[in-house]
Amino acid sequence: MKKYLILMLTVAFISILSVNAQEKTKNETNVIDKRVEKMATELSLTDAEKAKLKVLLEKQSADYSKLKSQLKPDSKDFKEKLKEIKKAQNNELKQLLGNEKFAKYKENRAQEKAKVEAAKSNN
Repeated sequence: MKKYLILMLTVAFISILSVNAQEKTKNETNVIDKRVEKMATELSLTDAEKAKLKVLLEKQSADYSKLKSQLKPDSKDFKEKLKEIKKAQNNELKQLLGNEKFAKYKENRAQEKAKVEAAKSNN
């Protein structure tokens, strides 16, 4: 009887883990899709630019995941590498969007950061 109980619990545990892994992948894809749509609306992107942006955002996500797996987020090297990655990513984004749309993107990001900081200070 104990063997069957242990077997059933093991199967249930493995099932839950696989479902969670699938949901994480779907959530990451949804976040990227939402970000692409938001940027497309704000910056008046063409369909070709949207497709390139999605590929770029997926690459950025993979780069960050790779860095996170290699280094601990609280380490000094992590912060330095993250700055390098962000600088390279901003250069790629600037090439994709062009100077005018990139400037508007940076302006929008600054406004979003200001809203977040205001919300933090109010709490």
